[in-house]
Amino acid sequence: MKTPLSKIIGSTILATGVALSFIAAPAQAVKISGGGGGDDTGGVLSQCSTSDISLGGVLGDLVDATACKGAFGENDTGKQGTLLGKLDAGLFATEFDNNEEVSWSLLAKSDETNNLFDAKENFNTGDWSFKQALSTDTFVLSLKSSTGYSAYLFKDYDWTKGLTGIFNTIGVSTNKGQGQALSHASLFAANVTTVTPPPVEVPEPATLVGLGLAFGGMLASRRRQSH
Repeated sequence: MKTPLSKIIGSTILATGVALSFIAAPAQAVKISGGGGGDDTGGVLSQCSTSDISLGGVLGDLVDATACKGAFGENDTGKQGTLLGKLDAGLFATEFDNNEEVSWSLLAKSDETNNLFDAKENFNTGDWSFKQALSTDTFVLSLKSSTGYSAYLFKDYDWTKGLTGIFNTIGVSTNKGQGQALSHASLFAANVTTVTPPPVEVPEPATLVGLGLAFGGMLASRRRQSH
């Protein structure tokens, strides 16, 4: 029995399409089942890296964090949160000039209603984005995963680069080499004030003349006493 040419062509196209769909399928972020808001336990704390998180937008160049600290086996926010205290105590002090005074404030959390930013919770990697540019160009984003968090500083960020970024919790806590579910992200804003040192007092010319005359008088007196 002969197979119609149309069926042969149709089968070939279908097989080709299926094959291409497997080839073109992108790698997906891992959603942690049973995470329940990031309660993915059993992992170990990691060492953060500035490349764990970036910001810049799809059409622009992604910018990695300026610096990072962590992971810390604590809560970043809440009644037992420790990050704001660490920031005020100078967690990123080495990233600022000596004449810069920095104070910090918690702006928002991704697991609470806010009009500032979002982050893809319950995934170990995903996108995060601002809904609008902040009034400051220096801020910290913390990633909370399992029983720890890491803090990522963006200093002097150029908002024209974009408002969308990518994160990976591998710098917070891992289980079998894989980052654990993001519980939430927290946003802290920096208020940077440049302190102008007081001017150095320079003696007035008349004062200098007076000091010179007094010193000259002392020398003359000593010479007379030596004769």
